[in-house]
Amino acid sequence: MNEWSSEEIALLMRHNNAEVAEITGRSIDEVGDKRLAVNIERNGWDVYDPERA
Repeated sequence: MNEWSSEEIALLMRHNNAEVAEITGRSIDEVGDKRLAVNIERNGWDVYDPERA
């Protein structure tokens, strides 16, 4: 799996997984995994679990 550029990560905010996969040439699974990782980091879910609060 290649590193994601900042431009590719920005695409996640503007396009759905299928569109990002088509634009970047990455697999739909790779795009979905990256979207989940970005959401976890952005929302702090790796540090804070709202279900436990």
